[in-house]
Amino acid sequence: KSAQVDQVYFPQVEVVGDIASSIEILKDKLDGEVAFDKSYCEIIHSELEAHMLEGVDDPRFPIIPQRFVADTRKVMSDKDIIALDNGIYKIWYARNYKAYQPNTVLLDNALATMGAGLPSAMMAAMLYPKQRVMAICGDGGFMMNSQEIETAVRLGLNLVVTVLNDSSYGMIRWKQAHAGFDDWGLEFGNPDFVKYAESYGATGHRVDSAESLVPIFEKAFEAGGVHLVDLPVDYSENQRVLIDELAEKVCLI
Repeated sequence: KSAQVDQVYFPQVEVVGDIASSIEILKDKLDGEVAFDKSYCEIIHSELEAHMLEGVDDPRFPIIPQRFVADTRKVMSDKDIIALDNGIYKIWYARNYKAYQPNTVLLDNALATMGAGLPSAMMAAMLYPKQRVMAICGDGGFMMNSQEIETAVRLGLNLVVTVLNDSSYGMIRWKQAHAGFDDWGLEFGNPDFVKYAESYGATGHRVDSAESLVPIFEKAFEAGGVHLVDLPVDYSENQRVLIDELAEKVCLI
């Protein structure tokens, strides 16, 4: 019996070992020529592509992830850079935000700690001053080192910091619920992020509708300097989209 290794993929047989060596050994164990039929992969790819387009124009507010990821992609050119902090939104960006150039999506995956988004974006803004750079942080991760907004202002960086505001540690809250535990100790209050940004000399913006997000992004980038965008988000579709529906899409047989 294979180990339980994922919430979406359910293997019948588990192979433990180096990937390349394991595939080579498996190939040698098979009789005859190994045929490769891409038709099933193409079906899955088509299903997943269609699935990722669902909700990109959803007007609900607070904004759902499908919409804010799509709106981020609208204002960033192929060479512009996003730097992700760590939280549930990172899964949405990793899945729905298409990269067209190397080193334009910065994320420290797996066991990475919160607080990486802002400093990563600051360094990107220093190295690539002609490109748009956006830090994308949850409210929990942003507050781990939000004082670096002062550093960004003092250095004269051109940077947009998007704070996804749900007043909780969303990733831990989601996993805690999935494991059947009570929702405990994961909600908190936030400062007024607009005034907080202004106290460091940055410019603050508060999103109050789904339709206003793209214009706010464009205004911030065109103005230059350091801008913070307070973006209220709704993560209620995490389970349905990322677990329930995705499991159906990748297990079509």
